[in-house]
Amino acid sequence: MRRHPRRALQILSVAALAGLLLSACASPSASSSAPTGDASVTAPSGLASSGTLTFGVAATFPPFEYKDGSDLAGFDIEMAQALASEMGLSVTPSDMDFDGLIPALNGKRIDIINSAMYIKPEREEQVDFVPYMLVGEAVMVPKGNPKGISNIPDDLSGLTVAVTRGAIGETYMTDFNTQLEADGKAPMTILTLPTNQDALLAVTSGRADAFDTSTPGAAYTQTEQPDTFEVAGTFDLGTEVGIAVRKGDTEMKTAVEAALKELVDSGDYENLIARFNLPAESNYFTSSK
Repeated sequence: MRRHPRRALQILSVAALAGLLLSACASPSASSSAPTGDASVTAPSGLASSGTLTFGVAATFPPFEYKDGSDLAGFDIEMAQALASEMGLSVTPSDMDFDGLIPALNGKRIDIINSAMYIKPEREEQVDFVPYMLVGEAVMVPKGNPKGISNIPDDLSGLTVAVTRGAIGETYMTDFNTQLEADGKAPMTILTLPTNQDALLAVTSGRADAFDTSTPGAAYTQTEQPDTFEVAGTFDLGTEVGIAVRKGDTEMKTAVEAALKELVDSGDYENLIARFNLPAESNYFTSSK
């Protein structure tokens, strides 16, 4: 499977943000226009296309990367544009199946993978990573949080929580029930349903008080339905997400790290997290890892 939980722009000017957003919506077959201003990071050599940072992405994981009509959108799409700009490069996304990303990188058809790739030991054997995000699980509730859920799992005692059958959330809730019972509290009722969408609908229909999803899934739900749901709490924010470079490619890794540092120092990275509704705990550079 693609991802498993384990271990997750004060903008300089309004014009700069507008430029970033417009360039991020370029179609996957088109390069963005050349960056303006002086690059603050030395561009690496040996690029797949001279003067361009070509990044691989599988645009099926909102809010990190997804299709908005025929265009690509999402956190990673905009971050890649910003990273390329710091290097003084244009940017070209290459949208493909997730399983094809590492072969494309190692075949030098792309320069980096920027596709919310979870850092796992088997992947670290094939590529090197620059971590930039922490993800985990989230409990979502109706807007206004009518049950006052904040402390997880204690505040779930006696409530009904919807989960996706077979997903990691079902395991978490089962373990939480063991903890609640050990503390002398009533367990929650775990409502297992076929899909995440079914769990979401269980809350809107009143069959459940809350539902469990991934933090990226929660962020996307808030983006799509900001007046319907909110996040009551997050937990197990321990899965690291990273940008992948070819194994041993220290020049590219150094360039990506330096460009990312510029985004963090300027506040652009933090602003992106807020704009895509990712929890503050997802910030790799401020969260306790």
